[in-house]
Amino acid sequence: MSGHPSTPPPTHRKSGRGRKLGFRQRKAASYTAAMLSFLRRKAAVPGSIWLDEPGAHKAIEAKARRGVIADEEAANLRKFANDGYFVTRLDLSPAQAGAIDDDVDRLWRERPHNISFAYDSPPLRFSQADERSQRRPRYRIHDLHAVSETARRIYLDSSLSRYASLILDEQSVATQSLYFEYGSQQALHRDSVVVPTPILGQLLASWTALEDIDPRSGALVYVPGSHKLPYFEFAPGEYVYDPSRMGESDVRAAMAFYDRTLAASGLETRTFAAKRGQVLIWHSALLHGGGPVDDESLTRKSFVVHYSALAHHAVRHGAVSEVIDGKAGESVYATTAVLESGSARGFDNALDGQFQYRR
Repeated sequence: MSGHPSTPPPTHRKSGRGRKLGFRQRKAASYTAAMLSFLRRKAAVPGSIWLDEPGAHKAIEAKARRGVIADEEAANLRKFANDGYFVTRLDLSPAQAGAIDDDVDRLWRERPHNISFAYDSPPLRFSQADERSQRRPRYRIHDLHAVSETARRIYLDSSLSRYASLILDEQSVATQSLYFEYGSQQALHRDSVVVPTPILGQLLASWTALEDIDPRSGALVYVPGSHKLPYFEFAPGEYVYDPSRMGESDVRAAMAFYDRTLAASGLETRTFAAKRGQVLIWHSALLHGGGPVDDESLTRKSFVVHYSALAHHAVRHGAVSEVIDGKAGESVYATTAVLESGSARGFDNALDGQFQYRR
């Protein structure tokens, strides 16, 4: 993360395109060319990107020879192609990490209406939060970058944004952020199955340690090489879970499939006992989750950002569970507002956007 607390913060401005839900204009100039580029890749398996193709290493070397990427970037892209992840780091000082702690404390104290938290989806508004009973292991905060300057620096970090663009082979956009104070305790899963994107596979994530992580806290776990394993089909040609049409039985079937596939692969699960500022960037199909918590008094402060391709991802949706007029349900909001910092792009908070519908 560039800069220190004593330096002026980078300018984060919303692009003019994001002032209204007029994303047709955004799509007109770039969508057709980007889609044709994607289709020309003729991916052999679902969700493939250029780094999944047989010629990925030659393509990386060609970019390095042309000076498009630096030696360190080339090494990290080779690691990503082989294992589905790589580790880099940000210059995250103790003061910056402490500033995020202060912002989280403020959220629980002020309970704003436009920020949400969750144990499972969909999240609840902070205005409904009770710190004494709900600030406990496994909760997460959605879009902390909307109210925390330091979190926004990570969300729009230039080096992470550049890596996302290199991996997607086009301009990336950060689509959401997730803050974890404690271990997530999530089962091994693939982001591409539960985080829908307009095009399957046009997705990756960064996980930044906000403190030195004790393995007993439920550290991040991941399976190198698992991005190459086959997908579970919920229906012929359908690889993404859709809660509007699918249910618990589908979830169980998918989990059983991935458990069997992983066991047969012989791949090993690893633990990321990260130091403050270390970042793990992973492929959308890499199996990952939260390890077991052996000591619930320990925190596991981390910040996750998901990225997609800007040309294809014209709008960001977000939902909250709430009771309106005596009826429980989910309210869905959308935004096309895009924050900018240098070459980095990231969607603004969906809950600050326009109401779409109830479900």
